[in-house]
Amino acid sequence: MGKKFLILLISLPSLLLTSCGDKKELTVLAAAGLKEPFSQAVESYEKKHPEVDIKVVYAGSGSLLVKLKNRLGDLYIPAAGSYIKTAVGEGLVDPQTVRVLAYHRAVLVSKKPIEDIYSFYNVCPRIGISDPKEAAIGRVTYELLTKMGLWEKIQPKVVVKTSTVNQLLLYLQNGQIDCAIIWKELARKLKGFAVTEFPQRLGGLEKIPVGVTTFSSDPQLAKDFENFLLKSREVFRKYGFE
Repeated sequence: MGKKFLILLISLPSLLLTSCGDKKELTVLAAAGLKEPFSQAVESYEKKHPEVDIKVVYAGSGSLLVKLKNRLGDLYIPAAGSYIKTAVGEGLVDPQTVRVLAYHRAVLVSKKPIEDIYSFYNVCPRIGISDPKEAAIGRVTYELLTKMGLWEKIQPKVVVKTSTVNQLLLYLQNGQIDCAIIWKELARKLKGFAVTEFPQRLGGLEKIPVGVTTFSSDPQLAKDFENFLLKSREVFRKYGFE
């Protein structure tokens, strides 16, 4: 009896290690601006599915696309449709799995009220932008300001260029810049700033797509999590997404 008990005690740690290592894993590449609602959605999913461990990589949509090209990730959730289009075109995301999770709108935030959005740079001595090659908001900023004929005009006043919209938000909150174009849902976090929307004809409304990668280690699990996200849109609406 004593020997059997001793064998059981010796075997127990290895059994525990085996059971802990049996968790299914998913890696999600998500745009940095989605962090708050997405973290909540992940937490809810893991509570319902304790056998699943979801690792999320937050970064600018362009930076995530580079990781995707290096065969990292089971799901790709950029902040604009153009990135998923590129990913599908390069065979990185299964087009049959692409869905729209939510929408967000680009707005101009400024320390002083803007009477004419076409001349906003006149009341903004320090402008911050996100890099068009790194972040979705950067690409949208470039497209909006180019349509308005302002992209070159603002350059002398650009004092910071960030790789994510969250970094841009921090510069605004710390008072290091006076104006920036960010997503409308993030503008709610700012106090003492005016929020100005762009004319609809210029665009600025962006869909947030989600898709399963073509090299996912567990595509069925990835699709299940994607379906869960689509049923959790209320979480995103709570944080100001459209």
